Amino acid sequence: MFDAEELHDIAQFGLDRQDEGDDESKQAAFEEEDVAPDDVDAEKKKSHGNPSPQAGAACTTVATFKYATSGDVTTASINSTVVAWFTKGAYTVRMTGPSRTFSAGVTGVPSVTTTMWIRTLATPFDPVTMGTTVRSAWLNAARAVNCVTGTSDILAVAYEYIEGGSNHAGYASGADFHDYLGLSWDPADGNIVAPDSTQIGKVDCSGFLRLIFGFRANFLYGGVEAKIPMSWYVTGTLTRASKDQYQSGPGKIIVPFRTQPTGAVAFNGTPTAAELSAIQVGDIVFFDSGCDYSVSSPSCGTDWTTIGHTGIYVGRDSSNNARFLSSRSTADGPTVANTGGWSVFNDAAGISGTYPKRFRAARRF
Repeated sequence: MFDAEELHDIAQFGLDRQDEGDDESKQAAFEEEDVAPDDVDAEKKKSHGNPSPQAGAACTTVATFKYATSGDVTTASINSTVVAWFTKGAYTVRMTGPSRTFSAGVTGVPSVTTTMWIRTLATPFDPVTMGTTVRSAWLNAARAVNCVTGTSDILAVAYEYIEGGSNHAGYASGADFHDYLGLSWDPADGNIVAPDSTQIGKVDCSGFLRLIFGFRANFLYGGVEAKIPMSWYVTGTLTRASKDQYQSGPGKIIVPFRTQPTGAVAFNGTPTAAELSAIQVGDIVFFDSGCDYSVSSPSCGTDWTTIGHTGIYVGRDSSNNARFLSSRSTADGPTVANTGGWSVFNDAAGISGTYPKRFRAARRF
């Protein structure tokens, strides 16, 4: 959903549109603020994820990759080492590249070091229509971009908007990508929508994902910018509300909406080991942030329509916790830090906040 479960009338669209938000404004009343956001390490603010010097095999152009398909995932290998993962129906491609360390922009929050790079295709991957010759050419070009030109991938783009980032964004309930930019948007399934002048420079959780995946180009190949098409409600596109991004968005559902765990109290169940292992860097995670776990018997939704918050999984941090990046009200914008509850969705000792309990699903765009 958008970001506060509020209704906004959109006159240009000709009907009431739900600016439902990520419900994080509700969540803020239930979660403690663990880290003071004002204490920002100036050195960390200078850079969020610069690639290391070229890394040998990560930058090698090869004539032939070895491909193997299991289920919907096709891997590309050099010799016996897997270097890329394509998912049938998904725009995003995960690949290895030079190691990078992304800081949170807030002192005391563990960093994320990863060799994973995420780029998007111009169309959803199909192993039949995107044959091995075309696929190899694209992959060689993508690996070269990672290593040579330094063009930001999805992860680096996302980190630009956090505390201390070059494009630091604020938060507003109902603020979409075009509100942040101050530009009008012409959706395929609606009339032109002007930006809200009070929301320029601000974005909610689902609008943030649209800014990263739908507006920003992370790869130019064959003269085509790699962006995911956006709409209000069209299935297979990057839709507006977080619940719709889960149910009918682009790509493939990785973890279906979680039902009541056996023996758990009122959906008070954290992700299983199998669910955590299925979620890969660059995948989208969804939460039912309307659950009030401050009461003894929380009342929580039982189906996907109660999803109210979404973010992008950026990898295991230096404390081995699963970190995600999302736009939230208490943090006043995109964050991977811990204000208003840790940006972590696995359950582990010392984690404060309820995101592990509120985790509900994951999708690969």
